[in-house]
Amino acid sequence: MPVLCLLLQFSYTAILLENITLRTQLAAYKRKHKVFHTTPWERCKLVMLSYLHFEWKTSLILVTPDTLLSWRKKKWKLFWNLLSSSKKSGRPKTQWPLIKLIRKIAKQNPLSGATKIHGLVLKLGYLISEKSVSKYIKTLRRSPNPRKRLAWKNFYALHADSMIVSDLFTVFSYNFREMYKVIFFMDLETRQILHFDMTVKTSTRWVRKVIKVALRKKDPKNTSYVLTDNDALFGKRFSRYLERLGIKHKKTAVRSPWQNGYAERFVKTCKEEFLDYFIPLNEYHLQVKLEEFIHFYNHNRTHLALRKDTPVSSPILHKPRDGNYKIVSSPVLGGLYHTYSWKEAA
Repeated sequence: MPVLCLLLQFSYTAILLENITLRTQLAAYKRKHKVFHTTPWERCKLVMLSYLHFEWKTSLILVTPDTLLSWRKKKWKLFWNLLSSSKKSGRPKTQWPLIKLIRKIAKQNPLSGATKIHGLVLKLGYLISEKSVSKYIKTLRRSPNPRKRLAWKNFYALHADSMIVSDLFTVFSYNFREMYKVIFFMDLETRQILHFDMTVKTSTRWVRKVIKVALRKKDPKNTSYVLTDNDALFGKRFSRYLERLGIKHKKTAVRSPWQNGYAERFVKTCKEEFLDYFIPLNEYHLQVKLEEFIHFYNHNRTHLALRKDTPVSSPILHKPRDGNYKIVSSPVLGGLYHTYSWKEAA
């Protein structure tokens, strides 16, 4: 009797599972779109029923037994992948702050390779392999020959406090009949325009006269180099004059204005921020307005390279505590620019 009950219960369970399997396929079959595309949830239900129902092959209508077996393999593969990914295995990941530190060191030391950078990182107390350091610095754009790229930049950085740069540019009169040559000398460390002059007829004697005044504003004993381009005005006579003063004359390579980039940058600034808005009537008119612009450039125009300070460093004007003060603007170059200061209100 107990055996009969077990058989009946087993047959009832088999019929129930077969009924569920058929109903699952029937529900998919009754969808609006007759083309059968199984969803992940329907696949999961059929796979689970195949493990419970032993006669699942006879109950399949919409798919073949091989298809369901392939689904079972994929489900088990996905299950083991999820199980293995949940466990921490393999080499630990490199922390993002350490990656940023490696890249920062690589940027600040462009001549060093992975071996030297790895040694610096180890000295800072971080444990990382040289291979990992090499992997993280490969993402940086590195010049094929960094020594050549940095040679001139390093020369600027090492001699900025003792170098004067110079250049010339041309300004035409309002009727284009006269052409004025403007020369200037800039202190490379402070970006200050030491002196400038202009003339219609240029000569080496004129250039010597201008640099003599510029050297009075910067001690010749603290000046070791004067950097110019290959203009004929900066020829052998000019070089011999500087040698008598104990100053070395450096020239840029032919067709290489980037080597005198700071002076070229001032020429661009002068043209874009002043001369493009100004028409000189005569030489005196240009002399006065150019002097006003250079005074503004030295004392009021801030520079990013100087940490937003002016070439001639100016103090911060705090608002006085006593009294009623307001900010007053003063026009420069006919209102093209303005300077600001605190003034007591009336």
